[in-house]
Amino acid sequence: MKKIGRYSIFIILLFVMEDIVLLNLLYFGLLYIFDFGYDTSYSLLQVIINLGYLLSTTIIQFHADVHKLRIRNIIRTNIRRLFITAVILLICLFATKISDTISRLYVFTFFIAAFVLLSVSHFITRKALTLTMIINNGHSVKAIILGAGFIGKKICEELRNNIYLGIKVLGFFDDNPAKNDGNILGNIEQVKEYVKANHVTKIYCTLPFSCNDKIMDILNFAQHNMINFHIAPPMEYCYANNFAVESIGNVLIFTTQKIPLDYFHNILIKRIFDIVVSFVLLVTVFPVIYLILGIIIKISSPGPVFFLQERTGKNGATFKCYKFRSMQVNDEANTKQATANDPRTTRVGKFIRHTNLDELPQFINVLKGDMSIVGPRPHPLVLTDKYSQLVNKYMVRHFIKPGVTGWAQINGCRGETKEVSQMEDRIRKDIWYLENWSFLLDIEIIIRTSTNSRNSSTYSRAICR
Repeated sequence: MKKIGRYSIFIILLFVMEDIVLLNLLYFGLLYIFDFGYDTSYSLLQVIINLGYLLSTTIIQFHADVHKLRIRNIIRTNIRRLFITAVILLICLFATKISDTISRLYVFTFFIAAFVLLSVSHFITRKALTLTMIINNGHSVKAIILGAGFIGKKICEELRNNIYLGIKVLGFFDDNPAKNDGNILGNIEQVKEYVKANHVTKIYCTLPFSCNDKIMDILNFAQHNMINFHIAPPMEYCYANNFAVESIGNVLIFTTQKIPLDYFHNILIKRIFDIVVSFVLLVTVFPVIYLILGIIIKISSPGPVFFLQERTGKNGATFKCYKFRSMQVNDEANTKQATANDPRTTRVGKFIRHTNLDELPQFINVLKGDMSIVGPRPHPLVLTDKYSQLVNKYMVRHFIKPGVTGWAQINGCRGETKEVSQMEDRIRKDIWYLENWSFLLDIEIIIRTSTNSRNSSTYSRAICR
């Protein structure tokens, strides 16, 4: 557990106690609304929920930093914690053989209401704590930054833009007079005197490694005077490439930031959702559409109903992607990108591409595990070979499974890529998705994809996005 100040344990215990109290109040409130008696089954259910939630808090820990106010982070954490609690509950119910005596509607309502209640309470509590800290401190936390370079200015910008941090940046210290833009208070030799005279309690150091002796001197001074000393590597590529700090023993190292879908619980949530949705779709809607479209496609032009094309999947692996055939059988299908008014497209093909029905067979790929419902769109091998040489970080998108729809597609990056800049924009959005994945983000993308599909009448479709 990371300690953030001397209040970290208190804050974590506060949230645990708050959640347990709210969950139990909700539990009894729903029993009253449903008019259920508090018998042996429901008393055991309550015990399991409480123990399951406490266990989930050890797996998905509370963040002691009350300044983390992003509602998306709060929602994502609560989804994970309640999902683990629900899994524990299901296992225990079947193990104790009381599942038949428990109302499934009650359990479902409880978890939905718990998610809403905890998310709202966490946001309000965190905001109240931060505002209280700001009022009590009155911006008394004073800080200076050593080094007026790129990283130093980024730290200054973040501290000044986030009022909830309650930190006042007094200015910079740097030995290079060329960097003086009015915010430099002096050179490194003047730091100690200034810190003592102005009661500075935080020092952020972004000096280059060549200044190691000066850094160690100020670090020792800060420790002797009980001043918090923070050091950031003065390397722009660490900031630009989302690096993280790890340690091997006592040695600090920089590594590429782990993406959310590197974690098992996130992979599990996404995979379960993919399996359930694709299975339901394939056994209900798909057979009817396959029968109707299959006949129309066969009548419109000779050839198979499905068009199979090798595309690039997770970790660069190749898989056969399923689509309803929308073009006449041709020798350029795997080498030439589709265009807005491609003459190879059949009359029925224009319809199924416009309505996205040609993508429906890709739920077979989802069920097989080649794809996910949401993710970067899989590209044909010829495009992967081409753009991996032209676009920086192109292959990063393959750290996760490709999707039937994606963040790039709902943000306008679809259709034919005539310029390299169009692919670069698409890749930026794909990388943003894999670095910011959450289950709620997937739901948002699915909803927006459905809305765009119904409302759009002008966008062009393409075989590779």
